[in-house]
Amino acid sequence: MALTLIRSVEMAQILISALLPIIITLLLGYFAGIRKDLDGYAAVILNKVILKYCLPLSLFGGIVSTKRIELLKNGPVAAWILLGMIGGYLVYFLIAHYGFKASRQVTALRALTISGPAIPFIGPVILGALFSRESALLIGIGSLILSSIQIPMSIVLLTPDTKNQCTSVKNTLGPIFKQGIVWAPLLAFVLSMSGC
Repeated sequence: MALTLIRSVEMAQILISALLPIIITLLLGYFAGIRKDLDGYAAVILNKVILKYCLPLSLFGGIVSTKRIELLKNGPVAAWILLGMIGGYLVYFLIAHYGFKASRQVTALRALTISGPAIPFIGPVILGALFSRESALLIGIGSLILSSIQIPMSIVLLTPDTKNQCTSVKNTLGPIFKQGIVWAPLLAFVLSMSGC
């Protein structure tokens, strides 16, 4: 009984330490908005800095600093993350689109929302508290799947049917793979696997 209570308290401490920074950040943003400390333009600039520079560098650093042996050792974890994210996407899409006859575009957006976790954004805080050693790798794997498979797959499904479907998809997907959040983790993975 005492051991169960101790484990419950330890788990509560881990959860609080993982969630408290997110809650505090959200509250700070809320109060900054109320006080008009950050206007819409400042928020756009802040988002650009985070998405174009901070997040890609963080993902790159986390993955490239992981040794090849660690990557190979965590292969089954990567496979389960891939299965969960892509499998969840496909299951929802097939059931909603073919079973309930929902439109392809709406179903693609819902499938991405349901199966595409915000792992690049909240992963460092939550996974860092729960899995301190492997958190960078888990975040990198989830980010790679989200940015290089799920988002392009959704964009292809969102693209309207046209005569030049291939050209339209190519023009849509091209800019995605130029984004740092996509190519930085891929490059880091290649470098790490090559032993650099």
